[in-house]
Amino acid sequence: MKNKEYFVETSNNKITYTVVKTKRKTIGITIDMNGEVKVSAPLRINEKQICEVVQKKADWIVKKVNEVRERKANTVCREFVSREKFPYLGKEYTLEIVERDLGKVEVLMQEDTVVVYISQGMSEESRKQAIKEALIKWYRQRFAEIVKERIEKYSLQLKVAPCKVVIKDQKTRWGSCSKKGNINLNWRLVMAPIDIIDYVVVHELCHLRIMNHSKDFWNLVVSILPNYTEGREWLKVNGNRLGI
Repeated sequence: MKNKEYFVETSNNKITYTVVKTKRKTIGITIDMNGEVKVSAPLRINEKQICEVVQKKADWIVKKVNEVRERKANTVCREFVSREKFPYLGKEYTLEIVERDLGKVEVLMQEDTVVVYISQGMSEESRKQAIKEALIKWYRQRFAEIVKERIEKYSLQLKVAPCKVVIKDQKTRWGSCSKKGNINLNWRLVMAPIDIIDYVVVHELCHLRIMNHSKDFWNLVVSILPNYTEGREWLKVNGNRLGI
């Protein structure tokens, strides 16, 4: 079920937002990767009080929404052709398409090149779809290997252990942690530098100890990654580039 939408009018803008009530003590406002505004509020707060806070923060909200929309407008559009650049762990690799007589599409990394071996005689549309699917499969496999090692490393430091780690295809989130102790991670992170992956992994592992974004939570994050804000800002600026 879709969350109920609310809105406030400003002098030049109309701000639409959704509200999620939790046991938190203060009102928090976030703008997701699609430019949608979400307000997290304490259970006791009524709609009028929430509206007043949104109005007070209107200029900041509009600024952030515009920044997100501008970045989204610059999202890369893949053609899946030779010499196209694809990122992996923060480095650009050149895609090379090689046609040969084989039954399945294969992906191999060779120095600065990602080679996709594909069957001959495919239509252009089928060819692009096959290359895309093969690259996604390859990215996900690589990410699963990397995540296993990073989870093990930081779990030891934090003295926690997730019940399950799932690699997901998420459009608006880089990671999440459930109350059951399960961690979900977005495979697109494999395109980012390793320190960005570490930020998301540590963030979600910290939620195994503190299931909110309180001061104590961020203090725990900073105890492991003193420069975590750099990772958070990097994703805000470059997140739209991580995708195919």
